[in-house]
Amino acid sequence: MLIVGDVLVSDELFERHFCCDLAQCDGQCCIEGDAGAPVAPDETADLSEYYPIYRKYMTSEGLAAVDKSGEPFVFQNDEFQTPLLPGQGACAFVFYENGIAKCAIEKAFENNEIPFRKPISCFLYPIRVSRVGKYVALNYHHWGICESACRHGDELKLPVYVFLKQPLIQMFGEEWYQQLCETVRLYKQEGIR
Repeated sequence: MLIVGDVLVSDELFERHFCCDLAQCDGQCCIEGDAGAPVAPDETADLSEYYPIYRKYMTSEGLAAVDKSGEPFVFQNDEFQTPLLPGQGACAFVFYENGIAKCAIEKAFENNEIPFRKPISCFLYPIRVSRVGKYVALNYHHWGICESACRHGDELKLPVYVFLKQPLIQMFGEEWYQQLCETVRLYKQEGIR
């Protein structure tokens, strides 16, 4: 574990390789699971504000799930989450493009229709964020459906923290990310923790 500012960074984020390979996994992380993706409290306003724009990419089942909850998020297990399709593990924001599950929110972002990409928990995956005392902790989440991403990352020799540079900068800032890179470099060079 490395400490970068007030963030605990699991060794797996720089020792493991990862790179999403949607052609192999078909976006299963958006359609599998027993709970919606975590939504930060400050993201609920964006989900609501831009819903009239990104909803056009959603399926009718996804729209019905949001209509049922009354908001494009739900509060379960003491946290905000994305709603799921009834009786499924699929996120309500999922749509399919060439057989691959994709995010309606991200589609609107990519089309320059909204400034909000998607919940940070989705953007950061396979990193999971938690609290440990005064620290934020970043841990690697192991999930069998991401085996192809691990293989692809191994082929490219792409560490998790490099693959997730953009969301890490979005969450912690450019200066923090550069500090992380330097800390990892020193660790690998000198074994410093």
